[in-house]
Amino acid sequence: MSPIRSRHMIDARLPQIGGLFALMIAVASGCSRPEPPIAPADAAKAPSTSAAPTEKPPARPTDGSGFPASQAAPPESTSPRNREMVDPEIGDREIGERKIGDLGNSASESAADFPGGFVGTAACAKCHADRYASYQKTHHSRSLRRPTAADLPTGLAFHHPASHRTYTVRKSGSTWVHEDERYFGDSPDTDDRMPIAQLPIAQLPVEYVMGSGAFAKGYLVRDGDYLLQSPITWYTSPQAYAIAPGYDTANQAGFGRVIEDSCVYCHAGIVSTADENPNRLILHELSIGCERCHGAGADHTALYRDRMNPDLQQLQQDEIIADTKIVNPSSLDRHAAESICAQCHLDADVTVMASGETVWDYQPGEDLIQNRLAYKSTAERESVKTFSNHFDQMWQSQCYLQSDTMTCVTCHDPHDPHASDLASDKIDAFRNVCQSCHVDQGCAVPLPQRETENQNACAACHMPRAGSDIPHASITNHLIAVYQDGKPRGVTRPTSPPMRRVSQSVDLLSPEELHRRDVMAEASWSVLQAINGQVDPILASDDAAIRALPSADEIDSLALLAETSRQRAKAMILQKSDDGATDDEAADDDTVQKQIQQSYDLAHYFAVKTLRQETKPTKTRQLALETLADKMIFDQSYDQAIPLYEELTRIRRDARDWYNLAICYANQRRISDAEEALQRSLDLDAAYAKPYASLAKIYSYVDAETAARFQRIAERLSQNAPNGP
Repeated sequence: MSPIRSRHMIDARLPQIGGLFALMIAVASGCSRPEPPIAPADAAKAPSTSAAPTEKPPARPTDGSGFPASQAAPPESTSPRNREMVDPEIGDREIGERKIGDLGNSASESAADFPGGFVGTAACAKCHADRYASYQKTHHSRSLRRPTAADLPTGLAFHHPASHRTYTVRKSGSTWVHEDERYFGDSPDTDDRMPIAQLPIAQLPVEYVMGSGAFAKGYLVRDGDYLLQSPITWYTSPQAYAIAPGYDTANQAGFGRVIEDSCVYCHAGIVSTADENPNRLILHELSIGCERCHGAGADHTALYRDRMNPDLQQLQQDEIIADTKIVNPSSLDRHAAESICAQCHLDADVTVMASGETVWDYQPGEDLIQNRLAYKSTAERESVKTFSNHFDQMWQSQCYLQSDTMTCVTCHDPHDPHASDLASDKIDAFRNVCQSCHVDQGCAVPLPQRETENQNACAACHMPRAGSDIPHASITNHLIAVYQDGKPRGVTRPTSPPMRRVSQSVDLLSPEELHRRDVMAEASWSVLQAINGQVDPILASDDAAIRALPSADEIDSLALLAETSRQRAKAMILQKSDDGATDDEAADDDTVQKQIQQSYDLAHYFAVKTLRQETKPTKTRQLALETLADKMIFDQSYDQAIPLYEELTRIRRDARDWYNLAICYANQRRISDAEEALQRSLDLDAAYAKPYASLAKIYSYVDAETAARFQRIAERLSQNAPNGP
């Protein structure tokens, strides 16, 4: 019998067992209205914030394993900061003996079946060979690709002390594999005499390399239908592997970050999804290609194909085509032309979509604000460094504000990434651009000094490079100014309103639509802060502004109302605990409990309304299901939570869903199903302590040796956790 995996060892002697968020900024439409899995308590009327709450039995203590006492633990959060999933399900196998899963074809190129009028870059190259040749020299052409030996040096990648992880890259046949191992003690080399010194977590095949390599190379690994981000990144400057951007924390996500369609928007060329599920991608064209800037090319290619002289392979004589049915950025107005670049090079704290749209609905030739509006918080923060903040910086520059024509292509030709690699040639090219406007305005610094200090590079002083949120990568600051002590002179950042619009064309929106987006942005930001542990904004806010919108009954408003209500309830519980009360004392506080119940009731109501409108497995439906399941567990309505978690486990990859489902099964005395769900949770995250503890409790009645092993693993994962037990 496996010391780790043992199935269906339960008999009737067992007693009864008890016991996220990724902010929806934009939602896809789909407005049929079937009944949701759970009906609201009062579907005709939203619960009033002053209404008497439904009575809830007092909380009962647990022993930390998810088992009673006689009360289930609260549902495990799946918010990004709490995720630590690392081990995917590859089949029925021992932990530590991971077979490489089938690569599948759910994220492979399919040139024969491009969606939405696209034809692919290869079709463009047939007539535009010179343009294609220059495109191949750009970073865009290498933004996402299949791995080669040059992309993946093998061997020990690195240790990550903050999370007690070791990462290794190895070759398995024709496939490169990323391995993850959890170690205990102060380092992997600690002389640890405990029975478990290291715990194998995952072995996953690398399917794609993401990034041109100018700064770094990231990696996407595959687990069945899902692509996952690897915690391993290759950094160009030190020429070495290190932890990926955003992962350098004690509770980093491991291999638990599922890649959604929006994640690859700025790296992949043409993407669609299976049944509108953002977690299940179909990559029709890997790298950023011609049609991301020029629009879908089917009509254009058909137009010219029909007019081509088959003998001369040229357009028939004397024919002038007024509409070439393709976007030429040089013929667009300034804001529409900038929008093509801004679709990826405009950073934001929050992005609010046009109603019913996603980022993929943007079409070259449109102003980006018609699809989405970017916002940044005006609150004072430690750092405003970002990797792709070019537009916000450029739009604050006097060079831009005093010009009617300056855009990205004033300095950057997307088809000619500077033929020479010599630094001096690049400096000369950019200096010539500056002097096209400043030829009569001399520099105050003497020429010999400029040549000595920075090769007379204008950008070295007026667009200085600085660190970014990408390790080992310094980025040119696109805020063109005179700098003193590292800060631009004469540039002040606004301090109100709470969310600043980052756009040059807000006049294209109606006042009503602009107000809707402002309201949604502020509410969305408060939710994101709550997820990151800053609960004051969500507690200080109310939803009156959202509920007063004409669009309050539309799906994006309903989904946001459900999430703000849920996060407010969680914030109240957290705040009460931080005030010094125990969980039991917080639950017994009548006033707080009523407020928590009211917030959960509102979350219930709005989640149900969201599910009635959204029947596809979109991000919106996934979050609404999670909110409703959370509410059912809060109410101890485990039977009603089960179908919600079962649906979630079918449409997304998250170990917490399986764990919460197991707790619900156990409370319904479905012990074998609970055991299976706990094992599935560990299949996705072999470093997740709670399922081990729960399985140890189950197996203690039938297999003491297996139970003891599970309990040791649970204790080691908890006691040696980066943040302590």
